[in-house]
Amino acid sequence: MLIVDTRERKNDHIKSFLDNHNIKYQVKKLDVGDYAEENGHIVIDRKKDLNELVINMVSKDRTRFYNEIRRARTNKVKMIILCEHGGKVKTISDVKDWNPKYSKVSGQVLMNKMYEAHIAYGIEFLFCDKRTTGRKICELLGVDYE
Repeated sequence: MLIVDTRERKNDHIKSFLDNHNIKYQVKKLDVGDYAEENGHIVIDRKKDLNELVINMVSKDRTRFYNEIRRARTNKVKMIILCEHGGKVKTISDVKDWNPKYSKVSGQVLMNKMYEAHIAYGIEFLFCDKRTTGRKICELLGVDYE
């Protein structure tokens, strides 16, 4: 069974995928992440795009995000950040070529922060298109969806 955090919002596209594939899920509060396997050893924290990652990793409001990834490491939980940016961004190294419209933070700076979090906390950063997020979450958490 898949667990969906109660605070996860704007995820109708994911719930629709789960419902269309008869995947059972339970909505309850998670200490870390937005989606988890039932035993909680792997969690996925979904981000809508690179702009959200800038807010989480570089802005003055980054404390909550870093507290969450520290909590994951302390509890020996593998955390995957799944970014729905889409387009040409498929790996962390692709982020360096990103030119934000609304931020003064460059793609290079964000990429460096992501590598730092990966090295320091073991966070994995993966990318997908919004249309494939539900499928990707199921694959990463080992949930059958055929």
